[in-house]
Amino acid sequence: MISSSSKKLVIAVTGLEGRDNPYPGPAIARALRAARGDDVILVGLTYEPTLTGCLRADLFDDIYISPLPGDPAAVLMHRLFEIHEKQPIDLLIPALDSELAIFARHKDELAQRGIRTFIPSAESVMARYKQRLWTWARKHGLHSPRTEVVTDPRTFWQQQEWDFPCFLKGSLADAVKVSCQEEAEVVYHRLVARWGYPILAQQMVHGEEFDICAVADAAGEPVAMIPIRKTVLSTAGKAIGAEVVHSPEALAEGRRILKALKWQGPLEIELMREHSSGRFFLIEVNARFPAWIGICGHTGVNLPDLLVRLALGEALPEEREPVVGTAFLRSSRTTLSRLEDLGTLMAAGHLQHRDQSCD
Repeated sequence: MISSSSKKLVIAVTGLEGRDNPYPGPAIARALRAARGDDVILVGLTYEPTLTGCLRADLFDDIYISPLPGDPAAVLMHRLFEIHEKQPIDLLIPALDSELAIFARHKDELAQRGIRTFIPSAESVMARYKQRLWTWARKHGLHSPRTEVVTDPRTFWQQQEWDFPCFLKGSLADAVKVSCQEEAEVVYHRLVARWGYPILAQQMVHGEEFDICAVADAAGEPVAMIPIRKTVLSTAGKAIGAEVVHSPEALAEGRRILKALKWQGPLEIELMREHSSGRFFLIEVNARFPAWIGICGHTGVNLPDLLVRLALGEALPEEREPVVGTAFLRSSRTTLSRLEDLGTLMAAGHLQHRDQSCD
């Protein structure tokens, strides 16, 4: 049921950064615009007015300043309800891993206020935390490379189980390959400065890298899955280029993971198929859409629109299989705006790109 204050569906999306390490927010908005055009009002929620998605008038109708993901939950919820009073939100799509635990804990409260979500339980969100994933995978009979918290970077690699090269990871983002003790100590402190504690070490799996992006229904069953093979990586290991592949084995592994997690909503599963054994190893589970999701409509499966349909109880399209061989290569985009737009957003906490009362 659409908000009574508007004939159009109002969807709020977070994660508006679009630079070197892009967040999924603009890509989600792009997919929803492709599916629903101007029949939907897209509201961007940003913790920083200079994030590039704030100026995308082609994607968002309104932009609101919201608290940082690390701020207390009470602060975030207060601001969200404040925005909801001004512009009633029908559906909220969180686009950052760091937000999911808060919204999962408060989704009943959000629903009582009229803000729908379609996200997993707090228990499911916590199960796929990086520091828990290795233990969780072993419990459920899944292969995953050994991953442990680095307590002291000077002595950690003296353990018999560890050797170089391996990866160092921030708890929320970043994965850096390190090849020796000296490099590991430097990277460790750099990651701490950026992401805080804990820092994780993960053993390497030599093989071919796959991603599976999926949307799961309330029963934990995938309504659609898009498997890709990464073909071009950034220095941060992000997929700059990839292609949709036919891999029944990868999809079967993805279904096993979804079932074990009891997942609901969007997620991205990172897998590595080991060259020597052919086995799939679970590397990460990201509790949101990936930054490449904006192109998914061109594969024949628009996952963000399927999420909206599930959340609203709308009928799903019969055809939900992606076109194998569809490829993408990420490029940059220059967006023109006005300096006064940035000033308005900073001063008022709100920037209106489009006046819906004129439609």
